[in-house]
Amino acid sequence: MKENQDWKAYTMSKYTNFEGDNLDNYLGHEMIEIKENYVKSKLNVKDHHKQPMGLVHGGIYSTLAETISSYGANFLDGGTYVGVNNNTDFLSSVQDGEIVCIAEPIRIGRSFQLWECKMYHEEKLCAVSKVRLSKVKWKNFLYYFCFLVFVLR
Repeated sequence: MKENQDWKAYTMSKYTNFEGDNLDNYLGHEMIEIKENYVKSKLNVKDHHKQPMGLVHGGIYSTLAETISSYGANFLDGGTYVGVNNNTDFLSSVQDGEIVCIAEPIRIGRSFQLWECKMYHEEKLCAVSKVRLSKVKWKNFLYYFCFLVFVLR
């Protein structure tokens, strides 16, 4: 039982921390909670998140959605999932404060997952995203990578 608890603690740590030099750490994106079929994160809006008109840039919403959908898919399956489609609808603008993003799966397949993310500002829905993720098959990826290295030499 202890071994299972250690694995679960490691897994939670692995999937609740954006470690290293990456976009999420740069943006200040924080993971709040991750569990089976549910992911929650937040972002405190800063000036560098805004477009020239003073509103949060649309790419920020898409980034939040794709990040937590990817984390949720990888946590759920234990595979490696990457975003292949991201559709975000903006419902109201945000200038400051905190954006909370909640993602839940719509469809879980063997090779792809579809997640819906709802983003809130002061408990008001401000954006909705659907993110489709594909499972990376490392064997195929490695063949492709080796092919590119050979061709580009």
